[in-house]
Amino acid sequence: MHRRRVSPYLVALGLLWGLPLVLVLVLHVVLPDHNASGQCTGLGFGCTPAPSDAVLFLGYFAALPLLVLGLVACLVIAIVQHRRDRRDRRDQPDQPDQPDQPGRRDDGVPGQPPAEDSDSS
Repeated sequence: MHRRRVSPYLVALGLLWGLPLVLVLVLHVVLPDHNASGQCTGLGFGCTPAPSDAVLFLGYFAALPLLVLGLVACLVIAIVQHRRDRRDRRDQPDQPDQPDQPGRRDDGVPGQPPAEDSDSS
């Protein structure tokens, strides 16, 4: 059985889950928590959320599609790795049961001992 590589999963999930999470957290901390125009903060009644809150709000909307996309990416990676493993096993020649022994003639029949030389007596 071939050992599956973990690095494609880490790259895909890092880009689809880790990077957006870090981006939302950093932007929430860096962006101001009040509106620069003096407009009221909040949702509805003519108010708009502060930039730091708007980033969180957009992050909530992005969470479900990113979760589904990450799971689909992992499924695609697993299918591709399985097909490669199957193709590699099919392309490899069968290994002999016993290694060739130097100095002995091989008659090419697998599983049978090599034929003895008749003229060496």
